[in-house]
Amino acid sequence: MRQPIIYTILFVLLTASGCSFIANANEESGEKTDIQVMYDVNIETDISEFEEYHMTAHYPQTPNNQIDQTIIDYVNQQKALFKQESYKSKQKNDGSQAHELHIDFEVIHQNQRFFVVRFIETIDLGAGGVTTNQTIMNFDKKNGKALSLEELFKEDIYYVDRLHEWTKEKMSDSGEGNSKLMDKVEAKPEFYEDVAFTGEGVLVFIDAPASQEPYRVMIEKDKVSRLLRSEYTDAFKEAPDVADNTTSEDQGTDNHYKDFSLDNHLHGERKEVALTFDDGPHPGVTREILDVLDKYEAKASFFMIGKRVGYYPEVAREVSERGHEIGNHTWNHPRLGRLSDDQINQQLTSTQTILEQVTEQKVDLLRLPFGNLPSANDQEEGIIVPWTIYSEDWEDLKPETVAEDILSEVEEDSIVLLHDLQHSTVETVDLLLEGLYAEGYEVVPVGHIIDKQENRSVLD
Repeated sequence: MRQPIIYTILFVLLTASGCSFIANANEESGEKTDIQVMYDVNIETDISEFEEYHMTAHYPQTPNNQIDQTIIDYVNQQKALFKQESYKSKQKNDGSQAHELHIDFEVIHQNQRFFVVRFIETIDLGAGGVTTNQTIMNFDKKNGKALSLEELFKEDIYYVDRLHEWTKEKMSDSGEGNSKLMDKVEAKPEFYEDVAFTGEGVLVFIDAPASQEPYRVMIEKDKVSRLLRSEYTDAFKEAPDVADNTTSEDQGTDNHYKDFSLDNHLHGERKEVALTFDDGPHPGVTREILDVLDKYEAKASFFMIGKRVGYYPEVAREVSERGHEIGNHTWNHPRLGRLSDDQINQQLTSTQTILEQVTEQKVDLLRLPFGNLPSANDQEEGIIVPWTIYSEDWEDLKPETVAEDILSEVEEDSIVLLHDLQHSTVETVDLLLEGLYAEGYEVVPVGHIIDKQENRSVLD
């Protein structure tokens, strides 16, 4: 009877010893867990189109679930508020024009401790006018929390007075042109709500009534560090901004791309139809769609958002390398009707530039967001590509239903509108291609159909 007891005692001692070793190892490694990593930032894009309103929201996603959830909650809150304001405006003004919510963002700063993002919210309520606001979030990577200014600055210092003093000094030094704006800036908390923590110091944003973009004032870290809590002062000494030590391709910017060659593809004399995909590229969905297209030896056209190409240049490049056509879908998918000619031109030319840099394709096809009608200015920028078949409420329908709807309407030279941000599109494309080929169609880039139609019109 003693032998089993001895074995039991030995087992307990070994287990306890192992647990102690693991605990010590965790304690040692725990010192390293405080060191935060640099985030690879992805872009999410939500686009909704209804008769009453249009919504486009671009926002970043990171490896930090708490940061991501805070951002998603913010986006959903903005959507809910917009829907309420849109409803009120419709009731009051009885306007027929669709309203618009457009959310964009810029990552202002990232180091090993902080992730700082600025959101720009544009609301167009038709007769109610266009308003532009901003929201700045300073995230602490250590706990994933969006810090309030009260949490950033020391309790015993009224930071507003000091920020106000330094801001006025910087504005005065920059020239007389800011005198009118300076007169409107007061030492009140509401004037200093939009503050971003950066590697150089604290960036103060001040609304400039004459401009859509706020005025920016940088308060150097040597000054502002006196106001900050000690744990955040130390963050200035950490690694530099992402842009200082990583390539733009890694971080979703649009300044550096690799080259490649693109083969031309010829098509036969069969009945032809074009599949076109809007709103991409998407790092997962777009590639899955490409695999399905390869399965059927089909070539399609992808109308890409410039901002998303900046985050996923390698996906845009792959679309082109695999023989597909690239088109311009503006920089960040606004409703062009609310923009000036200069702003429209910037939306189109900046997207064309990044697409041609990435793909080495000449990009002369253009599709406007929300099916906007082209102006004379738009037509000068390229060939406007419409669509002839689009499955209504496709986001709420099963892929087989969407495919059936499209197949029931398809005819020679049809141009089908699809989207490559939703995973359901992959199955839809598979079913659609199977049905099209069974009916004797060949799937070709939309430019081929447009050229054929133009040739016909010349002969007529």
